[in-house]
Amino acid sequence: MREDMKNIILCCFVIIWLAVGEATAQTDTTKNPLFQIEAEDILRLPVRADEQVSTASNVIRDASKQPASVTVITQEQIQYCGARTVAEALTIFVQGFFAIEDQDDIIAGFRGMAPDNNSKVILLLNGQNLNTEFFWGPPDAILHGTDLNYIERIEVIRGSGSVTLGQGALLGVINIITKDALKENAYPVKIGLSAGLDEYTQTHVSLRFNVKGIKNYTYFAGANYEGQTFRNEGWSAVQGNQGWKGGKVFDMNHRLRRANGFSFLSNTQYKNWQINLFRFSQKRDLYNFYRDREVLQQDLMGINLAYTTNITNKITNKTELSVIDDHYSLYSLTGTVMGGTAERRMGVKTLFSFDDLIKNNRLAVGIEYRGFFMGRKNRENNNYIANVINTFNPATANEELVMAYKQQIGLLSFFAEDFYSITPKLDAFVAFRFDRHPYWGRNISPRLGLIYTPLPALSVRASYQAGFRGAVGLHYSGGYRRDGFLRAENYNKVETAQIPAERNIEAIVPERINNLELSIRYNVVKNLTFQTVGFYNTVSNVIDVGVIYQDPSAFSMVNVGSDVAGDWNGYWYFKNTKGTFSQIGLESVLAYQTPKYHFSLSNAIVKVAGATEAQKELAQKANSMYLASNAQDSSLHYKAFPEMVTRFHAWAKPMQNLHLSFNLLHYSTWYSPAGTIAKGGWIMNFGAGYNFNSRFELQFLLKNIANATPLYPMNSNAGGPDVSPGTPAWETRSFWLRGIISLGVVGEEVKKGK
Repeated sequence: MREDMKNIILCCFVIIWLAVGEATAQTDTTKNPLFQIEAEDILRLPVRADEQVSTASNVIRDASKQPASVTVITQEQIQYCGARTVAEALTIFVQGFFAIEDQDDIIAGFRGMAPDNNSKVILLLNGQNLNTEFFWGPPDAILHGTDLNYIERIEVIRGSGSVTLGQGALLGVINIITKDALKENAYPVKIGLSAGLDEYTQTHVSLRFNVKGIKNYTYFAGANYEGQTFRNEGWSAVQGNQGWKGGKVFDMNHRLRRANGFSFLSNTQYKNWQINLFRFSQKRDLYNFYRDREVLQQDLMGINLAYTTNITNKITNKTELSVIDDHYSLYSLTGTVMGGTAERRMGVKTLFSFDDLIKNNRLAVGIEYRGFFMGRKNRENNNYIANVINTFNPATANEELVMAYKQQIGLLSFFAEDFYSITPKLDAFVAFRFDRHPYWGRNISPRLGLIYTPLPALSVRASYQAGFRGAVGLHYSGGYRRDGFLRAENYNKVETAQIPAERNIEAIVPERINNLELSIRYNVVKNLTFQTVGFYNTVSNVIDVGVIYQDPSAFSMVNVGSDVAGDWNGYWYFKNTKGTFSQIGLESVLAYQTPKYHFSLSNAIVKVAGATEAQKELAQKANSMYLASNAQDSSLHYKAFPEMVTRFHAWAKPMQNLHLSFNLLHYSTWYSPAGTIAKGGWIMNFGAGYNFNSRFELQFLLKNIANATPLYPMNSNAGGPDVSPGTPAWETRSFWLRGIISLGVVGEEVKKGK
């Protein structure tokens, strides 16, 4: 263990000792609100009927009336579940979600589908869309960031969310709600210190104040995790390294989950104004990658300004303005700069809400504009991408290896949503969103459905909605020069280039999902709830990646229009695949809760219901974005996505100041892109927290109790079938401690004269 690690641990114990000493002097701590939180206020899976949800609808906040399938994860669940990242926490808790490994990313998979990058999923921070338009989608520094302490809760739409959020919400939506200054009786200062195996350290400080009507919550954190040895199994043992070192992926000396980062956010409210500032920066290993741009750093910063006004007692307007600067950098493990790029995003949105203008009716209409400015140089003055050390000149790389050409894209949207209570037992909802893009044109995303509540204990929802995703900005701007990317403007110039057996490429249209859902929620008895959602989806115009390649000994690849062939003698490009496929699934959860105990058992299953011949052929040739064909019987399955996942969660508060948490995840066998069957697995995590008093809590997190190490599901390569049944990406048994110290006085203490 390094000397700085020893010093941090020593500081932890000193601060813990001081905190315990100070807090012991507090009187009657059992009366403090900290000790009066009941279990049903902590665990919310499934979502409680009285809970407020902000993601799936512009008019309805009541969880029992949501027009889509939503899961809510609370701060307490995240703190005790043993997850290091947002993606891990979602995998533990969210039915229909599974984080899938890829050669150079971790994919947020929903309901069987894990695309080549995350551009088909939207990530929000307090409702603000953070997705990049250029290529990657959700910010890596947040989705895979090692800091979770700023999160109050996470709302997840399981399935398309395009009706409220537009393109990119094809598969699902993740909305991270941060802590704020409005929490009653919260201590004004909190300090957290964490330390664990493999040189894991994390420090965070949060400040709350309310002065003359100005309410502010500010948070700082720094985290470092050296990660575990990347085991010599599966993908890492057989995939060849194309970088300077040669050998296999294992020989590159990656560390599993190694990352270090910094987080800052500040939420301020004054009267009708709200200002959110944030900055997230993280550098992490792309441990599955087999070229030298194997370390990714993102520095994301932004501001969101919102003003809410009550025009009348029934009409409200909320207008938001946002600006985001997004910087990506690429490095080798040896520290060589391998490129990077930057994008600026600006947006304005205004929403008018009409409550009860017509009796029992709620209506919302709004308009949004988002502008994307890509092809900018990052903070290191770079806008290029390189694959192998010593094969390029850094002085000329910005001209010869351009990562993204300058491009401005403006996306204009109009949306409307209506919710009408026909009778006390029957509600109807309808919504649509119109999006206009300068390249792919116009798109309408509709939603409609009914909610029937024949009994107070029984609720049924039937709904239809659509989701879509147009091609990413790279498709139009061009880039990845000499890596072989072919931009849209050159699709009709392939035949002119006279490449053997190649034809011009058709223009891309948005990928689309049509979704039907039937949801039933039933309170069996007082403390026992059953909820199930059945869905049927059809997927068309799948946006995939195509390849033009020639054996260099037979044909030396030529330029196509303004694009230059990759150093591997080929091109890669985005395309729509022919045909459609359909899926069917069921997500069910049985939950029992009392003030001291909560148990939930859930199961999510998804299957390929059918596919056209074109989609079957792609799967059989291992060229499908989502599907794999069983190598034994040619049946269709989802590529790299476990089709059945069972989750068990237990939470207990046997003593007033003791919290215990146990989480189990079991996933079924899954299929590699080549159709071979890979084994499933199970992971168990344990968490415990003890409140010594109202000012100090000590938490213990134990990850992967049984030290299970099955190969992790992997969707390896956009350019062809994989070479292994998975990657060794499950961490072995690990643990860490977290101490949380509260300073200052809270409202109740002020009233009592403390």
